[in-house]
Amino acid sequence: MDGPRTIELSPHERSGSAYDPKNIQCALEGLHQDGLLILKNVINISHIDALRSAMNAETHTLLTTSPRANLYNQGVNSNILQAPPLANENLFFNNVYFNPYIIQIANSYLGSRPIFNFITGNNALTGTQGLRQAVHKDITFHHPTTPFYFIANIVLSDFFRGNGSTEFWLGSHAHTTSEDQIPYTAEDRFRNQAIGSPSCNVKPDVVEARRKIRPPIQPTCKKGDVMIRDLRTWHAGMPNPSPENRSMIAIGYQAPWYQNNTQRLYLPLKHANFWMRAGGQNVEVRAQFLEGPDEEVNEKMWKNYDFPFEPSVNVDRRFLART
Repeated sequence: MDGPRTIELSPHERSGSAYDPKNIQCALEGLHQDGLLILKNVINISHIDALRSAMNAETHTLLTTSPRANLYNQGVNSNILQAPPLANENLFFNNVYFNPYIIQIANSYLGSRPIFNFITGNNALTGTQGLRQAVHKDITFHHPTTPFYFIANIVLSDFFRGNGSTEFWLGSHAHTTSEDQIPYTAEDRFRNQAIGSPSCNVKPDVVEARRKIRPPIQPTCKKGDVMIRDLRTWHAGMPNPSPENRSMIAIGYQAPWYQNNTQRLYLPLKHANFWMRAGGQNVEVRAQFLEGPDEEVNEKMWKNYDFPFEPSVNVDRRFLART
């Protein structure tokens, strides 16, 4: 049965807070071949439960009162973008935000001292039978054809087909270019994207051709696990027929050579010490710290839902790979 590689911690690796070379090799092979990797049992369960409880309490408020235009992920009313609580220092855990195993793999896959500049989350809402996203990449530009960014998804509950685990197209990242994506039209372009530039969604004929080679899967994870996804990997949010919402946190790491100088975290200045210490890990935290009354700061933190991953410089398209 097809599925991503999983990396299990040995007692020695757990006590030392680092993978040994054998597991690093396995992790890199999995990311290069599949574009998806599962790290088993690397997050403290009590931290997961505390974050899940706080986010569950916020979900109803978001659905009923949020004025945010991009509340629903990919515009499908089964999945909302919901960041973890970034103004409550009682919920700041190094084990979550500066996990040594995730950052070790980021250094190995993306390059030394990767850039942590993205944090959000998503919530697959309960009882959303039949509502799924189109197959897409979280990319609306002519992207590199080498690893330049990955997302670490921290699941806040057990994650399986029965509660809407994400559909992933393993190996799609290794063969995809922006030519696989549906071009924007004047009616549906996002932000200031040019007409004809790539949208997130993958062309239906390209999807069906890939299906014949390697059809999609929905992985199973447990609380405490982390899924690492190369940003180029095709995926789609799925319906959640279970009686409970299914949420996860998303943390993004950028290759140090990749020329995006605009994407950053938006965080309260009064908590800057926690973030800038980076848990003592080999990672650059790229953030704008916000000061002022709490209500004003919370309003500005909505910028965390707008993630311009595209390069800050013009890309010479003569050297882009073609399908």
